[in-house]
Amino acid sequence: MEASATDAVEGFTRIFGSVASHRIVAPGRINLIGEHIDYCGGQVMPMAIDQHTTGLFRLNDKSVVRIYSDRFDDMATVIPHDVLTKKTGIWSDYAQGLLRESAHRSVAKGFDLLVRSTLGSGGLSSSSSFLAMLALANHFALSGEMIDPVDRGLRLQLALNCQRAENSFVGIPSGIMDPAAILLGGLIKLDCNTLKYTRLTPLPKAYCIIILDTGTPRTLAGSGYAKRVQEVRAIEALLGRELLGNGLANLDPQLLSKAKGKLPDLILKARLEHLVTEQQRVIQAADCLAVGNMSDLGTLMNESHYSLQSDYQVSSKELDAITTLSRRHAATAGSRMTGAGFGGCAISLCRRDQVTEHNRCVSEDYFNETGHTASLYTTDTAGPARIEAL
Repeated sequence: MEASATDAVEGFTRIFGSVASHRIVAPGRINLIGEHIDYCGGQVMPMAIDQHTTGLFRLNDKSVVRIYSDRFDDMATVIPHDVLTKKTGIWSDYAQGLLRESAHRSVAKGFDLLVRSTLGSGGLSSSSSFLAMLALANHFALSGEMIDPVDRGLRLQLALNCQRAENSFVGIPSGIMDPAAILLGGLIKLDCNTLKYTRLTPLPKAYCIIILDTGTPRTLAGSGYAKRVQEVRAIEALLGRELLGNGLANLDPQLLSKAKGKLPDLILKARLEHLVTEQQRVIQAADCLAVGNMSDLGTLMNESHYSLQSDYQVSSKELDAITTLSRRHAATAGSRMTGAGFGGCAISLCRRDQVTEHNRCVSEDYFNETGHTASLYTTDTAGPARIEAL
């Protein structure tokens, strides 16, 4: 057992006074392309990554759930039967919301959980990773089952519970993409209307994804994310059912001009432009992966960032700077922000044999240009969130 894992086991015993019985691993995720279209029915292309949230777990035979977060150095105590507890604006709201949405009302089905994370950067979905971990722990506490990785029906049901917890209790109007990507694992194309998904051809071995952490954190609740969702709902109301079809992102591109003509201001027109063109980029990106065309895939990633920057206006000067610097390097096929934006992380599609030089150059130039220290590191595709006996 690695030293860090041994420390965690000892920490669990020290904090809870018992020995952990299970380990839970929930990956983070990037979105290769298809940003801000999950909450309007689009098809997206998320990838589970090998940076993750790790938990140690044990049933406690009580009607209480206790969760200790290494990141916040804080213990949360949740009584699942208490449905009157209101959110407090801190990390434990996610636990309270998930247990409420999962209808955890059984007596003596509580558990203890020690949580550690390597997902400190914005844009890698640390909140959904945490929720997926809780969902697996809660399901095991209630049923004694460790969900098979191929049981997509039950995993998607848990993903919906995670989404509802974030929407209804935490108060963030997020889509289904993040929890689904984490609970399903791999690189997929997910239809956020139907929840049907396909596993995509992996990146060629000569290429990899680099995460570019701008060093500028953000939180979804404190960003313009909710405002963008409100703008989408306004567009839906203005266009009506006749034009919408299978969701705003799936609007026929040939009807885009007609649809924009029904919108009263330039901001909503620009938002719609991004939603429809981003959906087309996802479809084209899947085709590029299928034939190993990394050049065109990189071009689509660049176009995605420019659209998020100008039409959807969710980028930041730091995200623009670091993606521009990455594109200037010969190793890079494409670079774009990932996640909700307003800070956090970008990703670059790069030649694997040039990563070291790319990261050195981009880090130095980024600091000189912005005064921020960036963290750049390679990530690989990870499997689904899982629970396993120790």
